Amino acid sequence: MDEDKSSRRRGGREQTTRDILDAAETLFAERGFTAVTVRDIAAEAGVSHALVHRYLGSKQDVYRAMLVRNEDVLRSAASGADELLTAASLMLREGLMHQRRYVRLIAHSALHGLSYERTSGRFAATERLIQLAGAAAVSEGAARDPDALDPRFVVASVVALFIGWIAADEWVLSASGLQEMSDEEITDSLERVMLQLLRENLPAAGGGPASK
Repeated sequence: MDEDKSSRRRGGREQTTRDILDAAETLFAERGFTAVTVRDIAAEAGVSHALVHRYLGSKQDVYRAMLVRNEDVLRSAASGADELLTAASLMLREGLMHQRRYVRLIAHSALHGLSYERTSGRFAATERLIQLAGAAAVSEGAARDPDALDPRFVVASVVALFIGWIAADEWVLSASGLQEMSDEEITDSLERVMLQLLRENLPAAGGGPASK
């Protein structure tokens, strides 16, 4: 009986923590880090602000916990891909179709002065792409151009394009007169741009998804 009660209490706390993190994700995505308070998060989650502090800690602790639970979400979309361009394509499409809020939170972190270490301290999707890019570069062996760009920099540039696009896509599309593009057209076009950047700057990346 005591074990049953303990299990119910644990389940209740886990669900409440999920509710708090869901509420925090919604608010941070809408307003950014600085404009949201613990009281705001508590109200959105339907709990007291004291409970938020007890379960998760400060606002920064909540923010970090929210990012940590999502840190593998893009990487997992390409869990079976061992080739750079394929992995990049799968992550891109997952981000555009299903993970815009999470990626916008990454952008908010940078724009509001939250250092990488103060947030989740890692970005698993980028780590995987760098790993694959490094492996591709090594495969070139002695034939590698000594003036070639560092694979990490190439991946960083593509990731910056991806994050920036999701953070500002509506503004950019309007500024460029591209409001009539469908979501499918945007996804296909952005994929072509990103993969071409990888192909041109990491020749060993090879084929991957064909250009459309």
